[in-house]
Amino acid sequence: MKKIIGIDLGFGFCKVFSDNGIHIFPSVIGPCDEAALKVSGLKNPAFEHETVFLDNRRYLIGESAVKYADRVYLAREKDWMETSTYRCLLYHSLRLAGVYSNTHAPENIVVATGLPVTHYRSCRVKLVDLIKKMVHPELSVKVTLQPLGSYFDFFLDDNGVVRDKELISGRIGIIDIGFYTTDYVTVEDLDLVRNLLDTSEGGMSSVYQDIARDIYSGYGVKKEVYEVEKVLMDGYVKVYGEKKEVADLVRPRLDSFAREIESTARVLWKDGAGIDRILITGGGAEALKSYLDFYKHTAFVPESQIANVRGYVKFAGSLRRHD
Repeated sequence: MKKIIGIDLGFGFCKVFSDNGIHIFPSVIGPCDEAALKVSGLKNPAFEHETVFLDNRRYLIGESAVKYADRVYLAREKDWMETSTYRCLLYHSLRLAGVYSNTHAPENIVVATGLPVTHYRSCRVKLVDLIKKMVHPELSVKVTLQPLGSYFDFFLDDNGVVRDKELISGRIGIIDIGFYTTDYVTVEDLDLVRNLLDTSEGGMSSVYQDIARDIYSGYGVKKEVYEVEKVLMDGYVKVYGEKKEVADLVRPRLDSFAREIESTARVLWKDGAGIDRILITGGGAEALKSYLDFYKHTAFVPESQIANVRGYVKFAGSLRRHD
């Protein structure tokens, strides 16, 4: 039986879905100072589990980079597939899935991943080659469009079988609210409708930046952009050890961003009458759920933060069924 691994390298967070479990970590790396990771002469476990050795340098990954690195590199460059950040995040993702270079028979492994609409044509072959170089030249790698991960997750069951054959043949709109961008995709009969696509700069990171400034202005507590998501989940920020509610700070920022999303969607799909179903997904979907009610036939993809990566696995499973 084949081992199917889903990897979603987002600008904000990386997601890994495999039989090793689900892993989510910030898309952040930083130089590793081994001495700084020692407390009372003992080596920090982060040195073993959240470091990658690349180009003769050792890097901390994810939460360990946030906690221990004296500076961090974020995944933001337009050509970030060429960067050390991207390669470190990809290698660590493969390692979390239990895949190491030349340690598995390639015929038993499939790696499924996705690329943004703007990067797909120019970067697909490059990404396939990079993954094969890290694991094995004969490895099977499947790449789809990033927002289609949620489409596959919504319409396919865990075995890659279509749940609703009538609806999947219709016209489906997808709003994928990411960290730095929000994608608007239209799919009909499993194919993109090219004149009904859009990408807006400024995903949840722009909201987090505003909230971080509001928190600093109101409470004097500095929060990095990649720390604000946890503040939203918790509903508070700690000030002198006391929990301070942030709902009044957060609400207007989320509402303003939701209205931006609505404006773009209405330019693309008008009143939505020509769309059979509109799916809302991505890392920002849960935070905005109570604000995005402008279409009556909207469906929020369950566990939207991991919907794309879970959909990649289902997508690869459906291809295997037809091999």
